[in-house]
Amino acid sequence: MHIHVLGFGAIGTLVSHYLRAALDPKHTVSVVHKTAATAIKASHLPGVKLERNGVVRTERGILHVASDPSAYALLKEQEATLHPAAQRETDEPPTQTEPVQQHSAGPIESLIVATKAPEAVSGIRALLPRLSAASTIVLLHNGMGVYEQLIGDVFRNRLHRPHIVVSVNNHGAFVKDFGQVVHTGVGSIELGIMADTHGRDFEGSIDTSLPKEEQKPELNDITPLQRDPDATRYLSLRNTISALTSTTALDVSWRPLADVQLAMHRKLAVNCVINPLTALLACRNGDLFKHPSGRRLAAQICQEISNVFYAEWRREDEASAATDDSTDEDVTFVPSSIAFLPVSRRIVLQNPFPAGLHQQQLLDECARVAELTRANVSSMLVDIRRGRPTEIHCLNGYILKLAKKHRVSVPVTAALIDLIHLRQKIPIDKPVPLLSVL
Repeated sequence: MHIHVLGFGAIGTLVSHYLRAALDPKHTVSVVHKTAATAIKASHLPGVKLERNGVVRTERGILHVASDPSAYALLKEQEATLHPAAQRETDEPPTQTEPVQQHSAGPIESLIVATKAPEAVSGIRALLPRLSAASTIVLLHNGMGVYEQLIGDVFRNRLHRPHIVVSVNNHGAFVKDFGQVVHTGVGSIELGIMADTHGRDFEGSIDTSLPKEEQKPELNDITPLQRDPDATRYLSLRNTISALTSTTALDVSWRPLADVQLAMHRKLAVNCVINPLTALLACRNGDLFKHPSGRRLAAQICQEISNVFYAEWRREDEASAATDDSTDEDVTFVPSSIAFLPVSRRIVLQNPFPAGLHQQQLLDECARVAELTRANVSSMLVDIRRGRPTEIHCLNGYILKLAKKHRVSVPVTAALIDLIHLRQKIPIDKPVPLLSVL
């Protein structure tokens, strides 16, 4: 199979390195870059480096391509004209460890989206001509709202929609140099497959009589390959799940979608607390819960988030009641931002509001993550220090959007968003001249 990884930041570099290390060489791993220039720059690297516990390992055999194949081809041609000697070297037969860098503009069967959330949709749009209903898209970003935007704006025809896999990624990493990532926090990745628009049940083999942690779907639920007339449509999904779960270093697991969505909402709450507060205070994650004022702020934010989640859950509950006797087959596939049980809206009626989304449980999770990553700085603080756009719209902005939809008051959340925008505009880290001090 051929896996494309969109993005060459910390997570994109991390995933492409571990995939190349885990997969048989007959499978191809390509990193998709936003520009042809960065793709060609990356193609000259000796390999993708990963540092963990002070040990650096290099994986060769990763191809580097650009979203726009015509721009890539043109720049490559210009490079050959300007640097013919270098081009003659690259035209020589490749060694076993250094494959020829090629750009393929053919169909994409598996696309792992490892960009930041605000860049995910535009990155996928650039690859639309190469995506089909037989393709698989894995979303590895932080925050929420990308899936809803994809099915609402990009893949509106559900019959032609690729398979979409959502995730919860608990690994920590940062880019040390171009093509080199440091794996700072070893965690796990949970994958959940969104409901099939053709009605196939990807979780049909789950035995609900088993303890929750033992309830696992099977690859044959996606397609058993033999005697499946639609195997071609589902092959990329099966292969993608199989490839990712083979990367033992990333501890990837395929879980029931309801469990993954619950974990996504809990992680969203954690990011909505730790990211903006540390970005505003320019502190490490562990500093937040050392003081009563920090705990009070976190508790207020968690209360607002829990209230919004409850309002959204109630909307699902009422929608289920309204459509309980409906025969409209499309009801199952109506997008939901908090569809805890995606297979059937009717099931939602039978389940209470998840305990893990109550204020105290969210607050406890924030404190746990802050302590676990106490020496780290948040990605939002790094973005602000480097003058880059933050993910505030996909974190607290997502909560604010739901709050407006359900008329829930979230004054602290709204204030945090404004403060982050101000923090980006006002250079408070620059020295202030003494004459300016009143």
